[in-house]
Amino acid sequence: MPEQTNTGKIEYSSTKEFSDSDILSMLKDLPDACCIFKVLTDPFGTVKDMLFLFANEKYAQLVGKPTSELIGNTYLKTVSNRDEDWIKYSYQAAMLRQSSILRTYNTYYDKWFEFWAVPVYQKGFCAFIIHDVTATKHSEDDNALTNNTNKLVIECAKALSSAEFGKGLRRVLKVVGEAIEADRVYAIETEKGNLVGFHEWINGACSAKLPTKEDIEKYDFISLWDRQLKDKDLVFVNDTMILRDDDETLYNEVLAGNIQRYSVAVLRDNEKVIGYLVADNYPNDLTIDISSVIESVAIFISYEMRNRTLTAEMTYLGSHDALTGVGNRYALNQTLKLLTEMSVTVGVCYLDVNGLKAINKEKGHEAGDAHIKTVAERFAQIFKKKYCYRIGGDEFIAVIPEIKEEKFNELVDKYRKKCSNTEGSMGSCWIANSQEINHAIKEADEAMREDKSRYYAEHERRKGTSQE
Repeated sequence: MPEQTNTGKIEYSSTKEFSDSDILSMLKDLPDACCIFKVLTDPFGTVKDMLFLFANEKYAQLVGKPTSELIGNTYLKTVSNRDEDWIKYSYQAAMLRQSSILRTYNTYYDKWFEFWAVPVYQKGFCAFIIHDVTATKHSEDDNALTNNTNKLVIECAKALSSAEFGKGLRRVLKVVGEAIEADRVYAIETEKGNLVGFHEWINGACSAKLPTKEDIEKYDFISLWDRQLKDKDLVFVNDTMILRDDDETLYNEVLAGNIQRYSVAVLRDNEKVIGYLVADNYPNDLTIDISSVIESVAIFISYEMRNRTLTAEMTYLGSHDALTGVGNRYALNQTLKLLTEMSVTVGVCYLDVNGLKAINKEKGHEAGDAHIKTVAERFAQIFKKKYCYRIGGDEFIAVIPEIKEEKFNELVDKYRKKCSNTEGSMGSCWIANSQEINHAIKEADEAMREDKSRYYAEHERRKGTSQE
């Protein structure tokens, strides 16, 4: 209690002035559950039970017993929803005079408690103070969950962007699969509802017979996923037994005993569906937010797929003729550069479209473009599109590596029979060593010009005959 001294200072008197009842009254109003025990030991000093000397109302509510029934009785006799570790900690506090702080989960109350076991009075006596830390524990768990999730999402982003698409995708599937302890994580690429790409990571410890790419196509998993997703980007199926009514054959032949649960996220390019991200057989008690992880990774993969498609389109446009779809002069130069560094056989066929000026003049440039496309298609059918290039307004060349002379000559003859010289003038050359490719092109060009001269000579002759 505060006292006024002769010097005018306020001092505090010794706690010895407080009676036992005063101290118990203070404990009674403690905001946490509290009780005081005298430990009961056997002749060897082992604690067998604890005698209640005091219990406040909050403790009485916690154990579901009135204070009158607790005080004077023992812990083991009166408390049913008890923690057996209390005997051990009462010995440490009462006999060894050591304080303990422990956090534990109580299944009966579905709560987390932090209790303090502290020595009081003299040897053989101890007190327990119990504080409900459920809200704190949940907050800590939420923070840990958020931190774990954020770290995983960042790791996935790094894994996907650290390599070319295919390798990066395999890395991120592994990172996700190991983090969520799944049997498998896989990504499917689709085009107009059809499966066009399949990438997967499988847990080496998995013993289940997981659906294969062929199973996914055969049992039309894509339609199933679309029905489940509806307008959502992510769906969880926590028990595949619910699918028996929807598709009994699929469940019995593929899922039963193999897939217990799965998640599926849609991959999008704006509003267009370009694939799905699927995880099979992961536990429910994860220390990460699986929804956030799967959604984030699906966005990352979608972005990389869009970039890959855009890059491929740009690469294609940079190396192909926009009108005909065959290679352009840049692509031809790259091919020729490569061939001069090799030593393989090469066949070269040079084609110049005949009568294009007349078509443009008489029917218009659209008709002329249509004629060029037709010639290019026939040329590419014979010599294969990947070996054909448009190198001028009406000039095409086919450069075919690693082809035997007889085979090449067969292709040339086939084209001449299929397409008369009214379509185009042609010259060809085969060489045994691709390092002489420029000489072969020159020779084919000269042969084509000779063919064109014969065409125009014949054309003029026929024109003159018709005028007569």
